Amino acid sequence: MKASARAQGYSLIELMVATVLFTIISGTVFSLLLSAQLQYQGESSVSAAFQQANVAIDQIVRDVHSAGYPPKSSFMAAVSDAYPENYAVPFAWNPSYASAPCTVNGNCTTPGDYDLILEADVGNRVQWIRYSLQGTTLMRAVVRKAPFADPLASTDAFLLPYLENVQNGPGNKSLPIFSYGFDATVTQHWVTNIREVNISLIVDSAKPDPQTHAVRTIALTGQAVRFNPNQ
Repeated sequence: MKASARAQGYSLIELMVATVLFTIISGTVFSLLLSAQLQYQGESSVSAAFQQANVAIDQIVRDVHSAGYPPKSSFMAAVSDAYPENYAVPFAWNPSYASAPCTVNGNCTTPGDYDLILEADVGNRVQWIRYSLQGTTLMRAVVRKAPFADPLASTDAFLLPYLENVQNGPGNKSLPIFSYGFDATVTQHWVTNIREVNISLIVDSAKPDPQTHAVRTIALTGQAVRFNPNQ
């Protein structure tokens, strides 16, 4: 009798129970896999935004460290006066460049909260290196310094997208990208007295989070101290 019962196989109820259990287990496994995949996609987007912002801050810091090289004092006065493109004033400004320095957060168009122009020899003679926020894109330009020219106008046409989804600007987070510290021995907040640049970036991920459907935001800060002398 026992051998005959075994030969008959599984009953319909047993098959139904096994099917239900398999369905439940499979559904749970696939649900976990889907959740893990969505979480990975969300974290990847945030990670990409973090890496891009971190690279941008590192580049700005390196540029500030190089600003002001070579200084005007490394040339004879007659040479520097005739060929100002050969030396680097650490930070360029507008208006009145270079006849008279303007006051930061006073009458300066640049440097300002969202616009900064550095001067440095980065391997191809002295260049203007500009960072400017336009909308939600941080732009960057590298242009050879021209004698007796306005650095703002000279770099406008060469600005290229450098970091997207930046939310610092007015109407968004309204947090300045650039703020400035000055030499301790001076009272005038002239551009020529800037000693350090503080950098703050608020950047959105390129895609919404697949689970929450909300755009995730990261914030990074950095500080760069100018090494080279004023002149």
